[in-house]
Amino acid sequence: MPAGTLRVLLKRSGRLEIVYTGFALEPWIANGDRVALDGNRRPEKGDLALCAVEGWGDIRRILAGSGGDAYITGLDACPGAREVIAAHGVLAVVAGERGAGGAVGRAVVAGFPFWSRWVALRYWLRKIREAPRFAGDAVASVQRKYQGQVESYTDLLSFPLGDDDLHALLVSAFPKGCSVLIAGSGAGGEAIHLSRDGYRVTGFDFLEDMVRAGERNARAAACPIEFVLADMAELDLPGRKFEGIYITPLVYSFVPTRARRVECLRRLGRHLRPGGSVVFSAYLLRSPVQLLNVFLAWVRHAGHEAGFELGDWFTWFLRTDGSLGKSFCHLFRATRVIAEAREAGFRTCGKAGAFFVATDFGN
Repeated sequence: MPAGTLRVLLKRSGRLEIVYTGFALEPWIANGDRVALDGNRRPEKGDLALCAVEGWGDIRRILAGSGGDAYITGLDACPGAREVIAAHGVLAVVAGERGAGGAVGRAVVAGFPFWSRWVALRYWLRKIREAPRFAGDAVASVQRKYQGQVESYTDLLSFPLGDDDLHALLVSAFPKGCSVLIAGSGAGGEAIHLSRDGYRVTGFDFLEDMVRAGERNARAAACPIEFVLADMAELDLPGRKFEGIYITPLVYSFVPTRARRVECLRRLGRHLRPGGSVVFSAYLLRSPVQLLNVFLAWVRHAGHEAGFELGDWFTWFLRTDGSLGKSFCHLFRATRVIAEAREAGFRTCGKAGAFFVATDFGN
């Protein structure tokens, strides 16, 4: 979830309960556990804390203080991964969980180089073992994930578009009052925010229920937004061109195969006015462990599935019945994202914080 949204939720009462999905925090926090977050307590050494990392909320271990206005953080399942987080970037502390702080948390920090290696081995072996061969089901797996999240996305409408950096990026990339196309518009949250900022917005999504939710929510917000049912890889809006295009967070990573992703960007480029920009983001490989992980999954599956690409991976998501589902995603190096944008016809593509900006499209 965007860090900006989490900040707003925590400001309301100082406390927040979330459902944790995944296995990276075992044995302290298991998949499906409800986790209480305390935004009023100052983090201490050994605590598990919700941090803002590149605009997103992520639970990290507080390893030490750094100069009084920052903390050195780590991930139990990522040996050697250290990141300094400014004090204002630590949003809340995990409360009431064994191993999330206190004497046990401090003991984990004391033995962190050894502890984290054991946890990492356990975690990554599990993920490699569970990595599925999606084959022709990759797109459908993403549809299933979001089909069950229509209502929850509607519940997020009152929250910020993202952090200040994202808002500043969009304002700088898209001239005030211009026409903007939103790819993966979902229940309309981003579209409504941009419409209120004075942009003329059109959104599209590949789920009919999301399109209906977007239309309903835009009417309730009195925002003149058009929503269209379309797949990004097949987008065709005859005669329509926009001065800016925004692909909602990480949607680019949910598109299977390089050829399909390139076609998505090419289709968007054809709907872009000269001088316009496409702003988008993707899951990036952050550590050698992640790279090894996707490599071993590729070794395991490539011989059995034509088209399985290095970087093909998956995310766990919470189904409406409380069980875990698996949804396709692709992990990139930043250079790979830029290369795909250029292959699609964008002469310029660069990284801007957690996002990419592609410009100067030519057929």
